[in-house]
Amino acid sequence: MRLAFCLLMLCLLPFAVHSQATNCSEAGALSRETYTGAGSDHERRFHIYLPPCYASTNADYPLLMLLHGSNADDLQWALLGFLQALETAIHEGRAAPMIVVMPFGGQTANDNIFGDNSYDQILLNLLDIVSERYRLNGARAIGGISRGGFWAYHLGLRFPDQFVAIGGHSPFFDADHAPAAYNPLHLAATLSADTDLRLWLDRGSNDYAAAGIEQMRVNLQAARAPHDYVVYPGGDHSDASWSRNIDDYLAFYSRAFSPADPSAASDDGGARDELELWLPAAGFGTLLVSIDSADLQALLAGHFDGRLILSQSAAARLRQQGFTFHSGARIVAHDQLFGALWRDKRSFTLLPANQLQLPLRVLWLDDMPVVDQLDRYPLAFDSDFPNFSRDKLTRITLSGTTALARHTLPAIDAIGVERAVSGIRDYALRSDYFHITNEASLAPGCPALDTIGYAGSNNSMCMKPEHAAIFDLLDVDVVDLTGNHINDFGYEPLLHTLEYFEQRDMALVGGGRDPQAAREALILEHKGSRIGWIACNDIGPAYAYASDDPNSRFGQRPGAAPCDRNWLRETLAVLASQVDLVLMTVQYREFERFTPTDGQKFDYRTFAEWGADIVVGTAEHKPMTFEFYPTNRGETAFIHYGLGNLFFDQLPWGNRRFFLDTLYIYDGRLLSVEVFPGIIDERARPRLLTGEDRFNFLHFMFIQKNEF
Repeated sequence: MRLAFCLLMLCLLPFAVHSQATNCSEAGALSRETYTGAGSDHERRFHIYLPPCYASTNADYPLLMLLHGSNADDLQWALLGFLQALETAIHEGRAAPMIVVMPFGGQTANDNIFGDNSYDQILLNLLDIVSERYRLNGARAIGGISRGGFWAYHLGLRFPDQFVAIGGHSPFFDADHAPAAYNPLHLAATLSADTDLRLWLDRGSNDYAAAGIEQMRVNLQAARAPHDYVVYPGGDHSDASWSRNIDDYLAFYSRAFSPADPSAASDDGGARDELELWLPAAGFGTLLVSIDSADLQALLAGHFDGRLILSQSAAARLRQQGFTFHSGARIVAHDQLFGALWRDKRSFTLLPANQLQLPLRVLWLDDMPVVDQLDRYPLAFDSDFPNFSRDKLTRITLSGTTALARHTLPAIDAIGVERAVSGIRDYALRSDYFHITNEASLAPGCPALDTIGYAGSNNSMCMKPEHAAIFDLLDVDVVDLTGNHINDFGYEPLLHTLEYFEQRDMALVGGGRDPQAAREALILEHKGSRIGWIACNDIGPAYAYASDDPNSRFGQRPGAAPCDRNWLRETLAVLASQVDLVLMTVQYREFERFTPTDGQKFDYRTFAEWGADIVVGTAEHKPMTFEFYPTNRGETAFIHYGLGNLFFDQLPWGNRRFFLDTLYIYDGRLLSVEVFPGIIDERARPRLLTGEDRFNFLHFMFIQKNEF
């Protein structure tokens, strides 16, 4: 009856569709066949679909093997609507005609047994039998649902030369599911960036198999293997979810069988500006921020520098390039380098740019980023083994609380906007994206108290229109609108402020004219990297949140996005499937301390588990400590619990000090986080710390508070 239903669905396709993009009016054919496997007299069954015109032509066709999930059978894919969608797409010219084989696995498909009579051998045997019975052109793809997705990746990764594509649809992966030699999670390590396999992974945001699928994504990323990864909002581990995604699955397999389009190849516009680049780097908790160029030149000429630690491979490579090192230089095995750097808080190393990784920290040269002085930097040279290209690096600088209000307001009046930005302007302009967390709206008459709206106290914040020039002087690229004071002077001032930023092409995140705009992720596509940015307010007050309900307590209003956990759980997972990196900035509860509370750690780590690669607190008025958090999916997330104030009027020692965090993102990967400490002078002039002040502050934050 199930087969009859599937045949009926194929036959009910309208003839008008059949007549498009094909020279025959026949429908495809679905039938059930049996075979006896090699080495066994046990009869097995499978369903096979032959495309329209198969019987009336001598053409050869590609073969797609689709595997069912546990507790399903060989008609699962047909009942989900795949064959009907394929038939329509073939007649419309949107899909390549293909043969589809759907084997029945039974209990054997659920056994974690690998050997002569295991399910993988049964499937390989079936492929041989289908090749004997039908006209195939040699191109094969394999895909599966749930347990079938495990077997698809198992076979495809073990025998990559036999397939052009592998599809996993809610595939079930587990590190303990199979021995390493047969486990797809381990087999993924055999891939590389130049693999010819097309790879697809998908899941629902509520899919119980999510943990293993996320681990596979991490492993594919580590192997630099190109792949498609999709998280479907609201989807789960069910036929209903998979049926909704059939068109996407079909498009993937059809692309795998379509000839490559030469016009789709990337055009670099000429050769890349590629170099072999070696960067000074240190353990993240090192008390160094910058080294002197004179010191670098001296150690490269063979003078002793007790701070330098090199790996054996690095020393050998640099000697090949003509550099000399003192006989007393510390040279260690590569696998011992990180430990040596982490133990010695004044040490540094020289690393190839492509080996930089968390939790190492890139250092400056002469208090300036190395990547901004490559033309005169001695460790950047032409090579047959380039590891760095200027057009693959993206830098994003994040800053903490900015409120050009209260006591900061008259201070700016006194010193002027140019002086107010002079201590950080050069640094801000070096980044591709400079971010400010804005707490106050532009308000006519500011700071007259009679214009105050809902807050109605001396703590209410507004910004004078002429002071907004600070955003222009710093060339701000991204304005974070999660501040809890943005509606203090009413809703119209915030709307005017949004318009002001938009007119200057400043991207907005974490706030907007309505809840939808406030929650919308900011997508940054820059130099080959795709970064998704989401921001939210976890503290309120209620009138600071955007609302589209005119009957709510504070009415319909613009404002910030609240950190609703249900929304974040799904949004972070979906966003992570669409971009290379997910950045999340949070307006959290404010604590007068340098270390996070247990609740803060729990929440930030949860955001990382849900998909955020970088989580940064932007509301803390004291700078807080850092964490490299190992997620359950195998990735390490960078968490900075608080940046501290940037432009704010608080005078205590800790509240005048801050960090600027610069993310080094290269070819879609977070290489390093450059942290630079600063202090607020004159109540309105943030500047970078130098010398002994910088050393002492880093010692306080890294050693005393962070216990690195």
